[in-house]
Amino acid sequence: MSLKDKVNNWVDKENSKDESEAYSREQKQAERSKEKSRVITPVEPEYDQEFKLTKNGKFELGSNGKLTAKGKSQRLKYRLNIAIFGLIACIILLYLYFILS
Repeated sequence: MSLKDKVNNWVDKENSKDESEAYSREQKQAERSKEKSRVITPVEPEYDQEFKLTKNGKFELGSNGKLTAKGKSQRLKYRLNIAIFGLIACIILLYLYFILS
């Protein structure tokens, strides 16, 4: 095999890699645009599993059966508030224990 053939083979391989990468990029971009085009509207929970997920309808549920971004942030705020109040209660109890004993 001559040097010219080796160079041509190498160039062909590089071109095919570039083409496959471009194709995969286009596919990913098409998938992203499809995901963005799907409109998720808030709905009321209908089933027991959905009520459990939304804490009896407290958090916003999407039409796809999952929590929306707003619902997720509401649930996180709720969980953080519970954790903060629990820690405050523990601090007060420890303070009273050490002061009174």
